Amino acid sequence: MKKTNNISIFSSFAKDYLYNEKGNFLSKQKGGPAYYITQALKKAAVDFKLEHVFKLKTEILIKENDEFGKITAVPVPFKIDFSNIDAPYLLISSLLNEFSLDGIGDYKGQIFLDIQGYVRDGQDFGKKKHWRPGKGIQQSIFCLKAGDYEISYIPKSFIEIQKEKILLITKGTKGCDLFVFGKKYSFETQRVIKTKNTLGAGDTFFANFVSNYMKTENPLEGIHFATDRVLEFLSSKKI
Repeated sequence: MKKTNNISIFSSFAKDYLYNEKGNFLSKQKGGPAYYITQALKKAAVDFKLEHVFKLKTEILIKENDEFGKITAVPVPFKIDFSNIDAPYLLISSLLNEFSLDGIGDYKGQIFLDIQGYVRDGQDFGKKKHWRPGKGIQQSIFCLKAGDYEISYIPKSFIEIQKEKILLITKGTKGCDLFVFGKKYSFETQRVIKTKNTLGAGDTFFANFVSNYMKTENPLEGIHFATDRVLEFLSSKKI
C-alpha cells in the first residue's frame, strides 16, 4: 500500500451539554472526538475522509481540574468493512463502543486507535469498564492511545504487546509516556494553560500526533508537534 497524506476516520460528533457540580446547566457546544480531530487535521493540512460518523448527545459534568461525561443514548455498533478501506492510515476514536472492530485484520494499513470510548461505561459520569479485545484486534493496532486513568481497564498482556509497537499514554498536565518498538520515552509538560475545562485536548493532541507521524514517521517529533498544537488549542479556548 503506497503511503500518502491520506487518512480514513471513524469517529463521532456530539452536542455537549455542560453542567456544574451542583447539576446546574451551564451551556451547550459542539463536541465529540470527530469535531476536534477534524479541526486539528484541517489545520495540519492533512487530507482525510470521514468514513462513518455518529452524532450523539453527551452530558458533561465540569469539576475543578476535571470533566466527566456520559452518553444519553447508546447507539447500535456500526460494523466496519475494513477490507474496503484504501487509505494507508486509519484513525478510530469513539465515544462508546459504537464501532465494531470485528474483522479489523482485513485492513492492510496502519491503525491508530484511542481506547477512550471502549473503556467508557457511558451511563454514569466518568464511570469506566474493562475492555478485553480479542487477539486479532490486539495484533492489528499499530498505535494505541490511552489516558493514564484508562490504561488499567485493558489487559496487561495487551499493553505488553502494544509496547512493542507504539503506545501513547497521556497524563494530562504531567505530560505523557511513549513506547516505541519496546523503548520507553517520558515527556513532562513545560507549560500549563489554566482553563475552566480541557474538553477536546486529548483528541486534539492525538490527531496532531497522528498527522505528524503520517508526514515524518517519527513518533518523538510527533509528541513535540502535538504538544505545541494542544497548548495553542487550550490558549485559544473560549470559556
